[in-house]
Formats: sequence, structure tokens, C-alpha cells
Amino acid sequence: MNKKELVGSLAEQCGTTQAQAAEFVDAFTNTVTGQLKEGNAVAIPGFGQFIAKHRPSREMRNPATGKQMMSKAKTSAQFKPSVGLKDL
Repeated sequence: MNKKELVGSLAEQCGTTQAQAAEFVDAFTNTVTGQLKEGNAVAIPGFGQFIAKHRPSREMRNPATGKQMMSKAKTSAQFKPSVGLKDL
């Protein structure tokens, strides 16, 4: 399902226009993204939890040259489904 299909499905289920449903989807993604950038988790009961996971830099070896180098530290988004969602 892509964003257009999601917006259409939400509009139909909620009895709103597709423009309003698109605003809801955009607001949701902006809110989750903003919270993850701040390092906060977003939990949705019955669905799951979005978590900002930080990975520190580490020493690694380039397989092509054998040279030791440092990887960059980074933060990525992770989703943990709820038990109810896992059972589906």
C-alpha cells in the first residue's frame, strides 16, 4: 500500500475528504519524525512502538584494502510491533 492508497482508505473509513485524510497522514508522519529526531519513542497501543536507535562509531576493516577505519555514529528509526500485531 502506498501513500495514495492509504489516504483513500482513511478517507473512506473516516468519512472525510482525501485532502483531509492526506493532512492527517502528513501530520502523523511529521509528529513521529520530529519525536524520533529528539530521541523520543512513539508508542501506539495495540500497534507498536517507533524508537530512535543510536549506534556509536566503531572501528572496522575495509574488506577491499584491509585498512582499519572508523564508521560514523548514526541514529536510525526502528519499529517494534506490539504483541497483538505480532500474533496476526
